[in-house]
Amino acid sequence: MNYVVFFTDEMRAENLGCYGHPLAKTPNYDRLAAEGTLFENHYVANPVCVGSRCALFTGWYPHVNGFRSLLNFISPADPNFLEELKEAGYQVVMYGKNHALDAAATKASLSIYDGCDGSKGQESVWRDTEETRKKRGRHLFSDDYTMLFPAMDDDELEEMHDTQIVRQSVAFIEQWKPTDPPFFLFISINAPHAPYVCPKRYYDMYPPEQFVLRRYREGHEPSFMRWLREYSEFEQTQETVFQKCAAVYQGMITYCDDMLGRVLDALERSGLSETTMVTATSDHGDFAGDYGLVEKWPNAFYDDLTKTPLIMRMPGGAKGHRVSALVSEVDIFPTFFDCAGIAPAHDQFGHSLRPMLNGASGNENAAVFCEGGYDLREPQCFEGTERDYAFLLKENCIYYPKMLVQQEHGESVCRGTMMRQGHYKLILRSNGEHEFFDLKHDPMEEHNLYECIEYAPEIRRMEKEMLLWYIRTSDVVRRLE
Repeated sequence: MNYVVFFTDEMRAENLGCYGHPLAKTPNYDRLAAEGTLFENHYVANPVCVGSRCALFTGWYPHVNGFRSLLNFISPADPNFLEELKEAGYQVVMYGKNHALDAAATKASLSIYDGCDGSKGQESVWRDTEETRKKRGRHLFSDDYTMLFPAMDDDELEEMHDTQIVRQSVAFIEQWKPTDPPFFLFISINAPHAPYVCPKRYYDMYPPEQFVLRRYREGHEPSFMRWLREYSEFEQTQETVFQKCAAVYQGMITYCDDMLGRVLDALERSGLSETTMVTATSDHGDFAGDYGLVEKWPNAFYDDLTKTPLIMRMPGGAKGHRVSALVSEVDIFPTFFDCAGIAPAHDQFGHSLRPMLNGASGNENAAVFCEGGYDLREPQCFEGTERDYAFLLKENCIYYPKMLVQQEHGESVCRGTMMRQGHYKLILRSNGEHEFFDLKHDPMEEHNLYECIEYAPEIRRMEKEMLLWYIRTSDVVRRLE
């Protein structure tokens, strides 16, 4: 059996039609869900790109080996699933964004890697310049940091970075021959990652006024929310701007859906659909205007950041199956290995989801965990000061307020851990800014109940469970050869 993973960056589960979004135009995600299994409650292990991807590829939580910053990548000294698949005889191919393996680990783990650099598209507008501000005719300082950019021309669609990634992936699928080794193809596109920009056909697809945004109204609000709004001057930004961010973000998701459609169609044309397992997922979500914020934050654990789509279509598996049980991204590769009949060669914490792909309901009492953030003792983790990310701390960069908050209010980005079990979510942070949500009565996570006496017994129970989880996963021991 072959494997294809269609991996987006910063996609929320709730924004897909098959997850219940009333406006979403996502026929290809919906089609994949109808032909396979949709996991309704899939959570990532870290709310930032690198930490999440490292957890995916190793089956280790961020605390096991410090995979919690933008700069600590998997090295050859760290075991990873991709290398083990390659050693098992698979042709392991990655097109697009890596953001997990360092150069040496990339060479050791992948048979083919092409980041598809040098093409036009979203990544070219990360540095907000005086020229682009003048082009947009903006005068308010607050507008510079909403990450909402003007639409691209529709004729730029085929030149986009992500389109090129998908085009190369389709070419690989169409050129593969039955006499070739089985393949594991990881297609990693940048969309719908901020900034919010896409070709006009997607940019104006959704009416902004139809988007209802989350608002944090009651209980203790974490300091990072206040600092981000203040440094970005978002308090002066009209809600309609954030609604447009949400609308363009939704348009970017429809673009992703079109790209997924190209991959699914290529598998059909090549006669590989019946022998290839297809998985669609993402590394984390995006605020997209919720709470008056954009993009993400390292110790924010709300569903719009930590709950991402997971849809898996296995040849011969259940069709149209939906699983409500909680699952984690560390479970994804153990599932691939189980289906391939391969035992992981290293100690890891995931569990195979294969029974659910065959129609099982899963463990309704399962708990999932996510962690992120940095401690003041580890300045090497803070964004905007090291190596390739120094440009983020320049005023003409859209990330400038976010970087400045981290530098001037380090405690706001402190270490934190989230646990979800049943319809309860507990968030503990080392600076004492704890949160507790009853998602049954507050699915939008607007009311922090951590100090509510009624929930104290449940909170104490979950705190103990979180401690036990840390004890069980605190490290890994090298297997003897």
